[in-house]
Amino acid sequence: MLTEPAVDVTGDGMLAQELLNDLRAAQAKLEAAREDAASLKVLLALRTHQHDLAWQDVQRLTAELEAARARAVALEVELAEARTNAASADSAAEADERTEAVRTVLGAVLDSIGSRALDRRRFQEIIARAGREAPTDGPGAARHAVLLTEARRVLGIPG
Repeated sequence: MLTEPAVDVTGDGMLAQELLNDLRAAQAKLEAAREDAASLKVLLALRTHQHDLAWQDVQRLTAELEAARARAVALEVELAEARTNAASADSAAEADERTEAVRTVLGAVLDSIGSRALDRRRFQEIIARAGREAPTDGPGAARHAVLLTEARRVLGIPG
């Protein structure tokens, strides 16, 4: 009969138990690391989604800003055109008033001419009445200067 050499079972059993405990600890650490990795993946996906939303907001706000700037430029151009048109309308109205004042002076001359000469007193009365009837503001106010200038010219008064 062969006898087997004496083996220290308690030493090998303890080593196996320690290795088993180390294996279980490593598995627990591995599982915790996997859970951490899964959490980090979820967090990364959430952050990526938030970043995408923020980027889309930036793009939308940039487009809105550009549209607002374009509208502001368009409104500035429109305002400048309106001012130009208003100035043109005022100039045209003022020119019409000056023309009307010259017609008034000419009408006063025709109404004041007698058989031999100009009735200066009658002419001055007609011009004074036209001056009182002329507006004092707006484009019609230009009549006063024209009435005065042209009346002086007709009367031979240096101006």
